Amino acid sequence: MFNYKIINTNSVIISDASYSVIPFGHRCTSAIASRFANVRNVALPFDWTKYSFPRNIKKTLENNFVHFVPHVELGEFVNKYDIELAHFNPDVVEGINSYIRRVCAFAQIMDDHTQSKYFVYINEDFLYDPTYRNSQFIENMFNEMIELEAYLKQRYPAMNYGILYFDFIEHQIPKDSRIINIVLDTPQLYDTYVGSTDELLRFYSGWVLSKIFNTKLNPSGYDCNTLFNN
Repeated sequence: MFNYKIINTNSVIISDASYSVIPFGHRCTSAIASRFANVRNVALPFDWTKYSFPRNIKKTLENNFVHFVPHVELGEFVNKYDIELAHFNPDVVEGINSYIRRVCAFAQIMDDHTQSKYFVYINEDFLYDPTYRNSQFIENMFNEMIELEAYLKQRYPAMNYGILYFDFIEHQIPKDSRIINIVLDTPQLYDTYVGSTDELLRFYSGWVLSKIFNTKLNPSGYDCNTLFNN
């Protein structure tokens, strides 16, 4: 159903030493795939969000998550950075406290100079939304990631990191970038979410991550012998 290849232009090394994996949007796909790969060890602020595009993440970091949680008590779930907090806890108070903990966990990870950081970004929507297959949209999204990476390098100059960028398109990686492009391929694309193979893509991405990090895959009910061509 799916295949992949890794474009690691600048020979970024995935360290076996202490590291944290940080799901970076734009949906919950990155967090789910990381969970399947057994590399999601803590809840983080961009786990269960929509529209956490690189530009929105950059704005969030520039403002240190101020007002990241909107007025959820009034039914508002899209914050000032145009990020929607999906699957919000029906217990509003606990939901707010949960995001406070997530933001604090993110800050602790970013301030820990002993750990490598690996950001995971998966363009799931390419599979079932023609908008995400528009060449200009794809180019803009990748350029946003380059700008986000530049900000991360400026803010955390000593950080050892990599960005695992899952897309169905092969990108030209700049010479000073630590983006690893995981290029996905499938024989069938869809025009709507309904009836697509989105759940399979999430698990497949987790399988790819487990290969990259040399972790044990969490099958979670899937038959691994029949899922993959690799």
